[in-house]
Amino acid sequence: MTAEPWSMTLTDVSTALGTVPLFSAFGKRQVRMIAESGRECKYKSGHRLVEKGTTGDRFYLVLDGKVEIRRGGDVLATLSKGQFFGELSLIDEQPWAADVIAVQTTHCLTLSKRVFSTLTRRHPELLQLILKEVVKRLRVAEGHLDS
Repeated sequence: MTAEPWSMTLTDVSTALGTVPLFSAFGKRQVRMIAESGRECKYKSGHRLVEKGTTGDRFYLVLDGKVEIRRGGDVLATLSKGQFFGELSLIDEQPWAADVIAVQTTHCLTLSKRVFSTLTRRHPELLQLILKEVVKRLRVAEGHLDS
């Protein structure tokens, strides 16, 4: 099963991106540039977007739907509209530590490593926003480790 093209207009994608906290500090022109740089994909329920152990080369932003991050039989997290994954693999080039599965029809905007690098060089504030989210996730994970 592969990702299907998604037929949202550029305006629709830009509007959806504008509602995502990660991009809330950006102006309309910057958000449109990000939308133009990405690829929109639609995944059916059950589709594996990411396979554990493979090398990551994409940043995924969930625009609609829901995915689960799974390792073995455990669900580590559920992500929905406005949330993202794949940022770490673009930075450190390590293999995925878990599978990511669509649990309902899910629309994502994906950014390749090359596009992501260009965007973060031009807009370093994006890295700061991503770093804040990564720290938040780490703190949540540490809370789970303490229990």
